[in-house]
Amino acid sequence: MSHPFPPVTIESRRLGKPENICSVTEAAEFLLMKWPVHQGQKLKAARQRCYDVLDGNASAADARSAFIEAAKEADIFVDYIKTGR
Repeated sequence: MSHPFPPVTIESRRLGKPENICSVTEAAEFLLMKWPVHQGQKLKAARQRCYDVLDGNASAADARSAFIEAAKEADIFVDYIKTGR
């Protein structure tokens, strides 16, 4: 089960363009395989929150919130309100 959530747009440095993350499974994969930094308290918390959801101990909304905070920490969160896109 992928545990879908509303899209979170991040700047994918590997692809050089924005990418939408739409589920806990996608978030976990991105956090583990494609994340641009390897340390950070919010990164660690987001990874744990994804594991918690996959174990049935948290909601997809919790994982989404943690993913957004980690993306802000890594400076890859695309905030369309701020950017005017």
